[in-house]
Amino acid sequence: METGLYFDEYTEDWSYSSDPLKVTDEMIGTFVDLCKFTSPTFTDRSYADKQYSGRMAPGIFVLSLAEGIVLNAGLTRRRGIFLMELQPKFLKPVYAGDSITNNVTLENKRPTSKPDRGVVVTNHSVKNQKGEVVISYLSTRMIRTREFVEAD
Repeated sequence: METGLYFDEYTEDWSYSSDPLKVTDEMIGTFVDLCKFTSPTFTDRSYADKQYSGRMAPGIFVLSLAEGIVLNAGLTRRRGIFLMELQPKFLKPVYAGDSITNNVTLENKRPTSKPDRGVVVTNHSVKNQKGEVVISYLSTRMIRTREFVEAD
């Protein structure tokens, strides 16, 4: 999607379902190193294999991937003003080798006092390859309306 949706284009029946994204061991390792997640749950593979049946991805990493899916799809490209709030619920672990999808629907929307923007709340259901919901979250974003005029 070259440009995202305007505030006005979010309708009650709007939805988006992403293609699957595979979560690799390398991706988890890079995130864990970068963000200093030093718990053996994430760094000690033999411990993770014994305790959790494999290398688990930190929930915040999976949430970041889910948001990346939305950005990569272009849903807010050139229309999103800023991310106001995320309200995640972490329901099931994601392991190296799992694939996730992000299924998005409109929760609600409201205009602001400025006619060139509105607030859009979307409901996200992040599922693994088995169809199990691993994270559900609400995302609140300020989105441009068609009245928005870009600066030259």
